[in-house]
Amino acid sequence: MAGKWRAAIAFGMIVVMLAALVWLLVNDDDLDREAVPTTQLTVAPNTTTTGATTTTTAVETTTTSLDPDARVAEVARILEDRWVGLYDAIFRQDESSLADIVAVQPLYDAAVDGMAGAIEFTSAPTAETMTVTLIDILLDRPDCLVVHFNRDLSGAIADGVSADGVQVLWPRDDGSYRLARTWTNPADLWQDDCDLMDRSDIP
Repeated sequence: MAGKWRAAIAFGMIVVMLAALVWLLVNDDDLDREAVPTTQLTVAPNTTTTGATTTTTAVETTTTSLDPDARVAEVARILEDRWVGLYDAIFRQDESSLADIVAVQPLYDAAVDGMAGAIEFTSAPTAETMTVTLIDILLDRPDCLVVHFNRDLSGAIADGVSADGVQVLWPRDDGSYRLARTWTNPADLWQDDCDLMDRSDIP
């Protein structure tokens, strides 16, 4: 009889140990699953390829309006106003107004050259003769605005054609913007104009 009890006790201990082992394995698997990161990157990468080297930079996109649609409309108006204003100043040969429109010396100098005859106008630059269309906002920070856009100057300039570009704009203390550098496409190095470009060299 004693031998049967010892065998029963031993069998019971084996069952308890197996149950404990199963519990540990199940809970260890749950812990592994909980350790997997679930946070997703919410900023869009800007990838630039130069030669054989490819770099990816996370581009921050922060709007200044609680309503994204309103901000898009606002940026579209800013872009059109700055571009039409630039060519209007050149057309009228109003060098004094350039400081309110452009933020860098090369663009200022190019506008002055346009006043000297480098640009042939067929009509006065207006919102009706020049089409400036916002395609996308690439970067919207308090210190820098970058947009992908299309401009069609053919209604005001003899050799004007429709072309896409990327425009960097720098804000002023009064909330207005000025044109900085213009790039060809979104894959160009416009990010440096926001992060690294010396803003002391302005007209």
